[in-house]
Amino acid sequence: MKDKEKKSFFHNFYPDFIYEKVEDIPYELLRKEDIRLILMDMDNTLIDYKADFSKNLRKWIKDMKSKDIKLYIVSNSISNSKIKKVSKELGLQYFYKAGKPSRRGLRKVFDNFPDIKKEQTLMIGDQLFTDILAGNRFNIKTLLVKRINKKETILSSCKRPLERLVLNHYYKKDESEGKCRI
Repeated sequence: MKDKEKKSFFHNFYPDFIYEKVEDIPYELLRKEDIRLILMDMDNTLIDYKADFSKNLRKWIKDMKSKDIKLYIVSNSISNSKIKKVSKELGLQYFYKAGKPSRRGLRKVFDNFPDIKKEQTLMIGDQLFTDILAGNRFNIKTLLVKRINKKETILSSCKRPLERLVLNHYYKKDESEGKCRI
């Protein structure tokens, strides 16, 4: 579980794992970590700016569901019609206007799964200052994926240089401890 002893300010933004894209996350990792519930960001994590997604994502979702892993979209999107369309196409439940990095949205979704513990929950997203911070604040495992494409909101693009700074610190820390999280 999360290291309760935070060594620096940056640790609030460190993911537990990093993968290129959602479809690259192996079931073996989820099994090893005893993950039963995955909360996923939508924009630039599952879909691109046009709300398109890869057929490999659909296959990954089907595979995870067949292994009894619960999947749930938790988005800051204010467009109910957009998230409703995407969730229907992917066959997933959703919660929108989540307000990440607040824990409120994660808590509301998590409360729907009383038989699942926080230790069995994973938050996946493409942004350190919303998705990863929310997951860390909620004390669940976190996984960062690379954003799907460069086009994004002005607010998100303004945060990217700060994210690079945090990730550079993260990689230096891992090198010094001989770790690789990818």
